[in-house]
Amino acid sequence: MSQTASPENLTARYGAPKKGRSARTQRWLIIGALVLSFAAALYFTIGNAVGQLSYKDVGYTIHSDTSASVDYEVAKDFDATVQCSIQVLDDSYAIVGHQIVTIGPHEGETQAEREQYYRTDLRTESRGVSGIVDSCWEHEA
Repeated sequence: MSQTASPENLTARYGAPKKGRSARTQRWLIIGALVLSFAAALYFTIGNAVGQLSYKDVGYTIHSDTSASVDYEVAKDFDATVQCSIQVLDDSYAIVGHQIVTIGPHEGETQAEREQYYRTDLRTESRGVSGIVDSCWEHEA
């Protein structure tokens, strides 16, 4: 009772085999996928550069047992208002001075002008050994 699997029997049982995509269709699908990938990469690259808030420590000066200054750079949108937490630390990394500074909108047109340098003078409880920008965030006015 063995039946052989002839092409006619298989076609009758499962239907006609599906035709594959033509070489031209495959080529257009690949080109379309590459264009979409490039557009997505460009969108995320430009989208992340604009509107991004960044900050970094530039330096600090310990003036005395009760005074220090922290220099830092903040890059933000021109019309944005941000707040930054500035800290002075002692040799055991304890916070001996802390201040939250508000940085308002500023003038500018180019990407480089988004970056501004600031100095914050802080009073300290005891002698510090370093000064840092702990964090910055956008402030809703």
